[in-house]
Amino acid sequence: MTGGAAVTQESRQVDKIIGVGRGRVYRPQGVKRIRRAVGYTLALTVGLLFVTVGVVSSLGNVAARLHFDDADQVPAVVVGADYNRPQMKQSPKFVSAALTDGHKMRASIDNVGQAPDGLSPGDHVTVLYDAARPGHALLPSQLRWEALMFPGGLFLACGLVPTIVYGLAISRVISAHLRG
Repeated sequence: MTGGAAVTQESRQVDKIIGVGRGRVYRPQGVKRIRRAVGYTLALTVGLLFVTVGVVSSLGNVAARLHFDDADQVPAVVVGADYNRPQMKQSPKFVSAALTDGHKMRASIDNVGQAPDGLSPGDHVTVLYDAARPGHALLPSQLRWEALMFPGGLFLACGLVPTIVYGLAISRVISAHLRG
């Protein structure tokens, strides 16, 4: 009877190792740790990539906010507007305005990708003009928070979550490895 019990115990151990009848294969702890580390690293890398894309795509709007946040609102007349006409939407390639409030100068509209559609020469608009940046102006509608938040802020937020979560997980694993 003891010989039969030893065989049964041995066959259970063999079943556990090769996974016979259980649908899974035994993997040593080192392989599991390596797979987990690769997964954490991949998630952290994707998170950092999203953070980078978010920061880079928001950079132009942040710079516009810094340059024109305290600028004066000045009436102007559109002098020229050149539009590309893709299939779905007009997008301005160049917009120029002549300031009419005693400045007597022309200024090109910065960040024309967010300028309103349909501007034509002779249209009266209000622009933000800073004397410290002569020759440059911005339409007030271009300083809205939505332009700063989408898509750049969205990418930044979506990238921060996995970066923080998996960064903390990796640091916890490394500190446990160093302690033990």
